Amino acid sequence: MKKITFILTLALGFFAISCESQLDIPQKSVIDTETAYTTAGPVEAKQFLAGIYRDFFSNVNDGCLRLALDVMADDNIAGGGGPQDDANQFQTCQDYRMTPTSWPAVNAYQKFYANISLCNMFIDKVPNTVPGIQRMKDEANFMRAVDMFNLIRWYGNPPLVEHQPNPDVPEEFYPANTDKKTSILWVLDRMKEAADALPAISGKGQQASFPGGGGRVSKHAALAYMGKAALWYGTRYNDSEILAMSVEPLKTVVNSNLYGLVDPSIIGRTSANYCEEYLFEHSSVVGDGLPTNQTRNDHQWRTFRRECIQPPTTVEEGWGFGGPSIAFAEFLMNHEGGIDGPRFKSWIHTYEQVLELPVDPGMTAGINSFLYNTAYFRWRGLLFREDRMPGAPSGDYSSSANIYFLRYAEVLLLYAEAQFLVNGDSDGSGLNALNQVRERADLEPLATLTLQSIKYERRAELWDEGERFFDLQRWGDAPAVLANKGKKVVRFFGCKPGTTEYDIREEAGKGEGWKDKYMLFPYPTAQLSANPNLVQNPGW
Repeated sequence: MKKITFILTLALGFFAISCESQLDIPQKSVIDTETAYTTAGPVEAKQFLAGIYRDFFSNVNDGCLRLALDVMADDNIAGGGGPQDDANQFQTCQDYRMTPTSWPAVNAYQKFYANISLCNMFIDKVPNTVPGIQRMKDEANFMRAVDMFNLIRWYGNPPLVEHQPNPDVPEEFYPANTDKKTSILWVLDRMKEAADALPAISGKGQQASFPGGGGRVSKHAALAYMGKAALWYGTRYNDSEILAMSVEPLKTVVNSNLYGLVDPSIIGRTSANYCEEYLFEHSSVVGDGLPTNQTRNDHQWRTFRRECIQPPTTVEEGWGFGGPSIAFAEFLMNHEGGIDGPRFKSWIHTYEQVLELPVDPGMTAGINSFLYNTAYFRWRGLLFREDRMPGAPSGDYSSSANIYFLRYAEVLLLYAEAQFLVNGDSDGSGLNALNQVRERADLEPLATLTLQSIKYERRAELWDEGERFFDLQRWGDAPAVLANKGKKVVRFFGCKPGTTEYDIREEAGKGEGWKDKYMLFPYPTAQLSANPNLVQNPGW
């Protein structure tokens, strides 16, 4: 495999060549970046690793990028302040009016490569003689693999970046696109290396006591991501060789008996921090040696917008983005057999259920006439008052709830699909895995496993987790499901006094619906201008 030693500088310029290398003039009291890494001791190495985690959690896994993916699928609406509120171009994404300069495509590209840069510098430059360095490098190896996996999901054939560039070889700064199979094999190899080297948690529910902190990556988290990456690629590109590589990593996680399912009502809440369902999460604990999640405002983006709906006393007000679509609410209602099941009530609420909740003194429960409201409202992912970081003022972004990136419920569904597609679920373990998720939702177990049952369960369980858009792509369902995306919008008219009657009316939207070019995101214009060897994706 041809190795590319380029680190993409992007518009951010996140890797700056020091003044010494540019001017050959040493500066007093200044240590250039490379020297800082090559002379690092134990304290500095831990600081560099903390910086990688901070960037991975707060930038690479930006909640707004996930929200953009969600509103491009069929189960979330952009929301916010209405059609004029195009914060982070969520409305543009929802309407399928993106360009190569749109915020999500530009920021995803920059953020994934920025983290790869930090990982590569750490792996290449920090001395291997530093005590404990191997585990730290294994963690960085895992994170750059996840970054590259995401780049492949978004862009298809982005340049594979394995090392820092050589300033004396200018062409290394201008790599061509890398074949996607070459890249996914590299991703799977790196994830396997991490899984083989990293420790496992000591027992079920013992994430908080994991050596070095519960937010650090473990053996089984790396295995789960490996299985996820292989399953995604194998189904997206109809590659049976890669697809077959998904089963064993996922089976190992399931058979470890180290993870389980929790009450769905606590998912995303402080009470779920380091629970047995989370395989990988962003710590909110201050002083545990890892960056906290308090630079994130995921909850604020999603929490009820006051001019849209009066928040109940239990919830802070926010910006109101990413609520459930009517299509999702109706699907979930039918799938769960009503609106009173544990998963339905934990994920979303009906208008009537919201009206039943108490509001602050002097406030009136209800909703105003507002575009994009659907009579269904998110419940998971809100900024709950009792979860606020102690001492945070009312309305502050800070939440004590950890941000999770991978749940055991997803692992079970990944395993069910891998088993079904690779070996027809010959031993029935895939069906058992799927039924564990159904039983947690108080649904009857299924007698047989089908691809459609897997699709339904993934749609119900993984709502608002950034997976639906990629699922529709890889299953080949996107053209039909998203054909009319954004062409119509709904306006909600609130209830009459003393009743729960409301009205929803359709209006013409600005959306253009699905186009096949959306099978891949566009490479940003700035990157194409800077790198003549980078080729744009079809249709852009």
